[in-house]
Amino acid sequence: MKKTVESMSSRKSYVPKIKVDTLILMTDGTELEGSVFIRATQRVQDLLNEPGMFFPLEDSRTGEITLVNKFAINNIKPLD
Repeated sequence: MKKTVESMSSRKSYVPKIKVDTLILMTDGTELEGSVFIRATQRVQDLLNEPGMFFPLEDSRTGEITLVNKFAINNIKPLD
């Protein structure tokens, strides 16, 4: 059986992203620390203006992915 490798150029919807460490304060007072993935030309705050109600956050301690509800965010900032 042959295995095929798909190149990035053949994936029309592929968008390169960068990983940014962030601190998110939720409306209930919970703090989330982890990484979000954005386009190189994008700001972390721009995630809130993208379509959809949720975005993925990679937990900085466990590496687990959590979907964050945009409408439950009080504040989001990069940790640079």
